[in-house]
Amino acid sequence: MEPKVYIFGNGNLSFNDFLHYYQSPINKLLQLENVHFILCDFRGVDTLTMELLKCATANVTVLHIGEKPRYTPDKYKTKVSQWNFIGGFESDSERDITAIDMCTHFLAYDINSNEKRKSGTLTNIENCLQQNKTAVENTKSKEEID
Repeated sequence: MEPKVYIFGNGNLSFNDFLHYYQSPINKLLQLENVHFILCDFRGVDTLTMELLKCATANVTVLHIGEKPRYTPDKYKTKVSQWNFIGGFESDSERDITAIDMCTHFLAYDINSNEKRKSGTLTNIENCLQQNKTAVENTKSKEEID
């Protein structure tokens, strides 16, 4: 079975936190045969992951709201021209539900939720777990990280 990994996280994640939480697991995934990545096009984790993958693999699907993605990496001398961009979603929720339905695995960290507010990232982690999607190594919520 071809693993389809939905990678997501907080939009305000720093570059250093991206390197700490995401870079190594993504590089390990890239060593697998036939792995496919599912991303969205929001700032933070989404755009940083696109930049990491743009020269590494053509096996990427980017889901976005509206007709045009908010962010697209440079296509010149990269594999981005082979990526599949799917748009037309009307909300983050609609787009995220589709990504979760498409994936077999997920990689995510939530650094924003607290006792007063649950982030969209934590909601997506919970939805992935409820649908029995497999967490890629080290996927954690903030409470588990702290």
